Amino acid sequence: MLIIGVTGNSGSGKTSISKLLEKKLNVDIIDADKVVKEMSMPGAIYFKEIVKKFGKDILLENGELNKQKLAGIIFTNNEKREALNSLTFKYVVEEITKRAKLSKNEIVIIDAPLLIESGLNQICDIVISVLANEKTKIKRICTRDSIDEDTARKRINAQPKNDFYIENSNLVVINNDNCNLEKQVINIKEIIESQILKNKETVIIQKEDLKILQFKRLLDYKEYITHAFTLKPLDFGSNNTYTKKKEEIDNNYKLVCELLNLDSKNIIRPYQTHTNNVKEVNDEIGVFNESFINIDGLVTNERNRILSLTFADCTPLYLFDKNKKVIGNIHSGWQGTVKKIAKRGVKFMKETYNSNPKDIICVIGPTIRKCHFEVQKDVKDIFYNTFSYMEKINEIIEYNKKTKSYFIDTVEINKNLLIEEGILEKNIVDSKVCTFCNSDIFHSYRKEGEEAGRNTALISLI
Repeated sequence: MLIIGVTGNSGSGKTSISKLLEKKLNVDIIDADKVVKEMSMPGAIYFKEIVKKFGKDILLENGELNKQKLAGIIFTNNEKREALNSLTFKYVVEEITKRAKLSKNEIVIIDAPLLIESGLNQICDIVISVLANEKTKIKRICTRDSIDEDTARKRINAQPKNDFYIENSNLVVINNDNCNLEKQVINIKEIIESQILKNKETVIIQKEDLKILQFKRLLDYKEYITHAFTLKPLDFGSNNTYTKKKEEIDNNYKLVCELLNLDSKNIIRPYQTHTNNVKEVNDEIGVFNESFINIDGLVTNERNRILSLTFADCTPLYLFDKNKKVIGNIHSGWQGTVKKIAKRGVKFMKETYNSNPKDIICVIGPTIRKCHFEVQKDVKDIFYNTFSYMEKINEIIEYNKKTKSYFIDTVEINKNLLIEEGILEKNIVDSKVCTFCNSDIFHSYRKEGEEAGRNTALISLI
């Protein structure tokens, strides 16, 4: 059974999305609001506890709860809101958990506004948060509940901010007033079916066809940096296709940067050629800046410089010195791995900015994994001759008797190289995403050949 939790602020449109997912995925849906309504009927234990806590003044003439009056109380008084939430978590969460576990459906959706706060997210395999801008939420709340804008705004202000949902979700859906809901749900369905959402190290942000991957370890430093790894259908072109697709690619950069609150004019992208060359970024900007030919690693301590590299199976290495506030973006294809560009990137930060490697966080982004990085003896020999000193080399390079080929774990090699240069193992975070296995949502050269597009990895100091 797959349990999917759907949550978000009031007015975000989470229930509309849950209902469409119910149709698209043929799932069993548990609506927390309906469960609360059932358990709020006169005579129920939950009902009695609410009346005991808030008094009989919150009852209608027929003895039922005056929900509008109760909402008015809790959204203007934090202490009373917490008291109601405590009762809800005690009785309603227990009931929802029971219903989810008793379901005979393969997929269960729990639609709950307090999914994360209540701890219900702990029983979910996937958490989807639905977000919208303030203007959209106010408009929806006013229409739905027949209240004025000031009252709607007070409700919104009393609820968690967007960062709370991003940090606690596997997928975040931006559902503003002009978004195509049907398209949103089709894209959600595709991402769910890819299995990538079970990864606890990452979160996907989706706004219709615009989808980016973010890494929760880097989100811990969101006051200093912002970052992304893009998903299909966005394509950022190879060295050879940029000129033909310039308008499309420039627009894709603009879309991603708008989502990250960055100015796409500050993009710096080198002409990558599988070298181990790393270069400092100062005032330079532009795609294929003439000063950045044959460069596969970018490092800077300048704010508002957006370091962009492109990938279609090669390994992205995001570097952040949390002490000196220095960032790096490294492109480590198999040739770059053999040339030890990972070590070169860290060494460059040490020499240029006096970085202490113990302060550097490294995230390894989506890349082709050992399961599909299959090579013949000539390439295997290059790897073995270079890395035979590594302790687990016979696990890193494995021979396949059936195909008479070799499978190589370049991620493990890069981890070892980073550790050799002084980065702490606990500060190396692997996204655990294989681009070949997930070629339906990531560009993969091994899977798609010359027709493959390019994902981009972005990182910027803010």
